Amino acid sequence: MSEAAAERITSTLDVANMLPVIIAIVIVILSFLLIKQLGRTKGNNVILYGIEGAGKTALFAQLVSGKEVQTQISLKENTAQLGGTPPVTVVDIPGNVRLRSEILNKYSKSARGVVLVVDSGEFVENKRETCEALFEVLVNSDIQKARCPVLVLCNKQDYEMARGAGAILATLESELTVLNDTAASLTDDSGSQKTLFPRGTEIKFEKVSNAVTAVGATSIGEEVDITALKQWIMEL
Repeated sequence: MSEAAAERITSTLDVANMLPVIIAIVIVILSFLLIKQLGRTKGNNVILYGIEGAGKTALFAQLVSGKEVQTQISLKENTAQLGGTPPVTVVDIPGNVRLRSEILNKYSKSARGVVLVVDSGEFVENKRETCEALFEVLVNSDIQKARCPVLVLCNKQDYEMARGAGAILATLESELTVLNDTAASLTDDSGSQKTLFPRGTEIKFEKVSNAVTAVGATSIGEEVDITALKQWIMEL
């Protein structure tokens, strides 16, 4: 047998010996991707969340009926199904600070996405409480596990003093850093106090497990525009 023929046979045997290893690696990779995908199983709830007066119920009415309605402070959530493939259920959670996180826990296991509704016109005055509402969303274990997208909806953009989406996001990052440090300093030995990161971490939204984005909107008046919100829901 020639030397060249022997080398070809050896090469063929090497490939044959490596084939089971290659197949095993492919199976491991595919299994990992499948488990990762199953871990992101989508729910069907789109949750409207935020402090009182941000305009959540007005947005809910526009999404469900396309109409402007008179709203008042509520202590109970509103729900309605939106058409689509698949259909989603919009959940309007009241902004009462004593109730909202408890109601959030009721719906978070089936969350598909969360909309933090912000009053852009009075954001400066309410930035601390608005940040607390966002913090409640981001530390929710169900929402973290499902990696639900979070949309910061900067409502009331028709107001003269309304802050833009970019400025609101930047301020929320700064406020979250302070709030997270405060929560971390209160953490006891049992770890019952939830935090996003260890104390001293400068929080940026690209670091959190949920994709956080922001858009502007107007839910009442002559300049109603919730197009970006509808598009975001469609893409969930």
